[in-house]
Amino acid sequence: MTKKDTCGLGTYACVFNRGFTKVLLLKRNAKKRKMWGATWGNVGGKVEFGETSRQACAREMREEIGLSVRPSDLILMEVREFPHFRPHVFGISFIYAVSISERSRIRLNAAADTPESDAYQWFDIDRLPDSMLDTRRDMVAWARAARMIAHRADKHGRGIHSRPAA
Repeated sequence: MTKKDTCGLGTYACVFNRGFTKVLLLKRNAKKRKMWGATWGNVGGKVEFGETSRQACAREMREEIGLSVRPSDLILMEVREFPHFRPHVFGISFIYAVSISERSRIRLNAAADTPESDAYQWFDIDRLPDSMLDTRRDMVAWARAARMIAHRADKHGRGIHSRPAA
């Protein structure tokens, strides 16, 4: 039996504090740690049919950490292609950044059908854990770029920091 080749869309958010000096990472459950070969990861998942990547990212934030953000608050950092994401799957990921208060109430697995994460933690950008899905280099670069974009937006009266969605 031959499997059909397909393309899958994913999205995830680098959730930074207001100063872009810390990132909120999720300690994935044992199944996901084994599947991905890493302990810590960003909020994220699949883009469902009928959603934009921003809408999917906002949905994943509600499901995985219980925060409602406006899709417009998400800053597109990068689009990555994975020609061999899985056998017969070409993956495309939309990587976003958002900043929230470190005092925001995080509700792990808030609306997930099955718990995907065991814990969460704020990490200093300069002291990231060893076992992450993304590289230190990428996380630092995304933090710097997001800080620069936020600074420019604030300077022009168009703040991008996430506030509770209406």
